[in-house]
Amino acid sequence: MDFRALLPIQAVDQRIAQLQHKRAQLPEHAAAASAQRALDAARAEAKRLSKRQGDITGEIDKLEMQGKDLDAKKKKYETQLKNVVVMREVEALQHEISTINAQHSSLDDSELALITEGETLEASLATLNASTPGLEAAAAQAASALAAVLEVVDRDLAAAGDEREKFVAMADAAAVDLYESTRKRLTGPAVAELQKGACGGCRTPITAKEQTEIKKAANTTDARCPYCGCLLAV
Repeated sequence: MDFRALLPIQAVDQRIAQLQHKRAQLPEHAAAASAQRALDAARAEAKRLSKRQGDITGEIDKLEMQGKDLDAKKKKYETQLKNVVVMREVEALQHEISTINAQHSSLDDSELALITEGETLEASLATLNASTPGLEAAAAQAASALAAVLEVVDRDLAAAGDEREKFVAMADAAAVDLYESTRKRLTGPAVAELQKGACGGCRTPITAKEQTEIKKAANTTDARCPYCGCLLAV
C-alpha cells in the first residue's frame, strides 16, 4: 500500500467538507427563509381576516333574525295591550315589551360592534393585500439569490467529486479501503504526512523512538499517529 497516494484524496475530502459546510451556512439560506416566513405570515393573516369577515357576516345575520323575532313578539304584545283592560295584564304586557326593547337594544349594540370590527378588518385586509405583491417579489428574489449561490457551490462540489474519483482510481484499492475505514472512525484527517517530527494531522510532536517504529511499519496498518490515530505517510 502507498499511503502517499492517499494524501490527494484526503486533501480533496477536506475541500469537499469545507464546501458542504459553506453550502449549509450560506447567509442566503436565512434571507430566503426570512422572506418566505414574512410572505407566509401575511397570507395566513389575510386568510384569518377573511374567515373572520365571513364569521361576522354570519353573526350579523343571526342577530338580525333574532331582532325580527323580537319585533314580531313586540308587535304581538302591543296588539294584545290594546285589547286588555285588567291593570295586572296591562303591566305584564308592558313588562314584556320593556324586556324586548332592552334585548333589542343589546342586539343593536352587538351588531354595531360587529359592523365596526368588520370595517377594521376590511381596512387591515386591504393593507395586507397591498403589501403581498411586495412580499412575494422579495421572497422570489431571495429564493433566486439562494439558487444562484447554491449553483456555484454545487458546481464546485461536483468538480471536487470528479477529482476525488480520479485520485481514488490512481491509488491502491486496499489503501483506499483502509483510508475509508479510518476516516469513519476519526473526526480529523484520516491520513497525513510525518513532517518535521510531528503528525501532519493533529500537529502533535512524535518522539524519535515513535518515528522509528512508524517508519518501520510504513504503508501498513501500524503506520499511525500514536495520538490521533490517523495513517501516516513517511
